[in-house]
Amino acid sequence: MLKASVVAGVIMAGGRGRRANDPEKCLWPLCGIPLLFRVAGALAQVAEELIVLTTKNHTRIAKYAEAWGIKVVYTPGEGYERDVQFAVKFAPAFIASCDLANLKPGHLEALANNAVFTTAVTKGGYPGLSYLPTPDMEKWSVVELGDLYDVDTPEDFEKAERECPTAYPLNADPNLLKPHEEVLEFRKYEVVKPIAVDYKTGVILDGHHRYAFLKNFKAVPVLLFDYDVIETNIDKRVILQAAYSGRLLPPKTTWHTYRGRHISQIPTIDVPIAKLLKSQL
Repeated sequence: MLKASVVAGVIMAGGRGRRANDPEKCLWPLCGIPLLFRVAGALAQVAEELIVLTTKNHTRIAKYAEAWGIKVVYTPGEGYERDVQFAVKFAPAFIASCDLANLKPGHLEALANNAVFTTAVTKGGYPGLSYLPTPDMEKWSVVELGDLYDVDTPEDFEKAERECPTAYPLNADPNLLKPHEEVLEFRKYEVVKPIAVDYKTGVILDGHHRYAFLKNFKAVPVLLFDYDVIETNIDKRVILQAAYSGRLLPPKTTWHTYRGRHISQIPTIDVPIAKLLKSQL
């Protein structure tokens, strides 16, 4: 796993989305989790700071990126090649398109072994992932990453849905999270699954016992879901009211699923508590 040399993870999110017919396709919820936060989560496994490069027309992307502690830098939106120049000042950095459906730390490690500007290539061309060890972009190399792919069209998205790639967590301020259920008892953990949270409201969807254990930490691992595409066993308005009012529902009242699968079954990684504590020193 990469450690000391990587400082920033830069997410390119200013495209016009012409082939997707949606300029904010970065918020398409792949297996319930917006592409933007999937890419951010993968980068967060190795990067010390996350930055989104976008345009002032992409208001929702900027709003929700900032809400979850991701720095926003505005670009003219004149195409990937021009906008990527704004990433130079963050070197050393990874630069990733927001629509990389299956980005994982292994892809990043494969690029970081190079001392010059390095870009990933696949059979389909350039998926939108690079490593910038220094601000110098004159010399460059390529690395073949055959299994990496991006989402350009609705057809690409449905293909990615069938795969449902692993989602990596972001570390978030626990004060941003809003529980809606009481817990049965206080539990201690040595390893935790990320807490499932709605990215628009901060309402916890799954993981109240983990939250009770972690809420005094500086940061907690979360998967950010789009509540609009999540199914519930009771009226969502009841859940939201409980979260916002503080009048919590009894334990295990609610059940959250995505396309028939409980959201706890969406592929992710476990986080050792020792590693979480070490990252907060």
